[in-house]
This record gives sequence, structure tokens and C-alpha cells, in this order.
Amino acid sequence: MRSFPVVSLLLLALLLFLLFGGSRISAVGKGLGEAVRHVKRAAAEAADEPEPSPAMKDSPEIASKEPKLLPAKGESSASREDEG
Repeated sequence: MRSFPVVSLLLLALLLFLLFGGSRISAVGKGLGEAVRHVKRAAAEAADEPEPSPAMKDSPEIASKEPKLLPAKGESSASREDEG
């Protein structure tokens, strides 16, 4: 029964060829090949880029800033400043 996957793949390929035609299947294959190349290239470029230094990640200036609060729905920003 090892030939079952091979036979089923051949039948599937024949069915796809009959449904879509040779030109569309070749275009899909070309698109998949290009996509794989782009992913490999992007992964290689990401591996070449150095990580940012820890000083940039945990800067005390950024950590000490309080987040800016936005006014609630239906509330204007002027009334929010009067309360604070």
C-alpha cells in the first residue's frame, strides 16, 4: 500500500490539470517559486542585521514618561485638563 500516496498525488495533479489548464498551473508554480525565494532572502537579511543595543531598548527617558490619556467618549479634551 505504499504506492497509494503516489497514485493519489498523480490523480490530483491530473484533475488540477484538467480543471485549470497547463498555463495556469505553470503560473502558480512560478509564483510559488518566487515566493520561496523572497522568504529565503528576507530570512537571510534578517539574520544579517545586528540586534539593537540594550541601551536603546531600556532607555530611562522612555520608561519614565507617563502615557498620555485620551478623553473618554463624549468628553472633550478641555474638560479633561480642568480636572487634572
